[in-house]
Amino acid sequence: MLSNFLNSLRDAWSMNSYATDHVNLYAQKLVVDQARGGLMTLSLILFVLFSMETFMFMHFGYSRNHVYTGSLLVLLSMHMFFSAHATRDARTIYMLGTILLLISGTAFVLLAHQTGTFSLALFAGITMLFMVIPIVPWGLREAMLVLALVYSTFTISTWSSNREFDSQMLWALQYIMLGAGLISLAMVVRNTTVRKMDIRTRYDLELANRKMLHLSNKDPLTGAWNRRYLNNNFNELTSNWHHEGRTYHFAFLDLDDFKPINDTYGHDFGDEVLRNISTIISDRLGEQGCLVRMGGDEFALLFHDDDPETLIGDCLKAVNRSLTPPGKYKHMKVGVSLGLVSVPPGIDANQEYIYREADTSLYQAKERKNSEAGNLNLVSRTLAA
Repeated sequence: MLSNFLNSLRDAWSMNSYATDHVNLYAQKLVVDQARGGLMTLSLILFVLFSMETFMFMHFGYSRNHVYTGSLLVLLSMHMFFSAHATRDARTIYMLGTILLLISGTAFVLLAHQTGTFSLALFAGITMLFMVIPIVPWGLREAMLVLALVYSTFTISTWSSNREFDSQMLWALQYIMLGAGLISLAMVVRNTTVRKMDIRTRYDLELANRKMLHLSNKDPLTGAWNRRYLNNNFNELTSNWHHEGRTYHFAFLDLDDFKPINDTYGHDFGDEVLRNISTIISDRLGEQGCLVRMGGDEFALLFHDDDPETLIGDCLKAVNRSLTPPGKYKHMKVGVSLGLVSVPPGIDANQEYIYREADTSLYQAKERKNSEAGNLNLVSRTLAA
């Protein structure tokens, strides 16, 4: 029981402290948004409370200084509302909230010093300051600092003053401040724990969704991207490359005589060939593009490169170097037929048209393939305006 309580206190100590850097990074924007919303809510509530208190000052005939001070606090609350709306840093927002509460408390103390007593209106205002502290979603550390500053302002200024305040009133004020402060801290601990749990849960859910989306776009055998990924990202990738002034390439790649490989060496070795092709080409492309398994032994490539034919040729050589047939077979090479379409910047061609041109080029490449294993049979064309 005590251990759980201490863990809750440690967790509530700061809104910006999480177990991992990834969660910390994810939480930054959420913490800022929540802090901004909290300070804006606090400012509006104090605006209403100070407006009501100013009305009481006027209605019950308080001095002009009371009305003037109340009016300034109303304006300060509205100023903090708009300042919070424009602020994009959590620490700055916390500082603004602290300043708002501290100035408000100091104003009440000064009014009490002027009149020599804590009127019921001032007493109510002081109590409200302690009650509204949990509205801002700060951690326990920040809330304790705010409470300590406001409490010290009242206590030091009243007990060290030359004015003779009513002793019973001062002790009642201490009781209310300490009681309201403890209740506020308990609410801060609870609210912070709930908010942090909500942020962790949201992070875990979004991470799980990203993983599921990633897996849904991957081919389970080779780890290459699948058709869904290609169709969903084709336009975005190609638009970005053209915006950068790059020529992009789209190609259909088909393994030559893949069925005899399965029949001769077994399907396990055929799967190994597909996986090696996927790994080698994907690693070589890196951030330059993507490899997509269309089905069976057919792949698609979408990428940018200054010399695409050399890139594919080097990948094919690397694939053949990586293959070690099982059993007594010592020599085996994989051949590839490839139909490639290059699209320079300024050429507006839709996805369907590019697919059709690449498929036509692949058909021509297959027709011209020779019987020597390990060759790259490539037919390429560049689209023109």
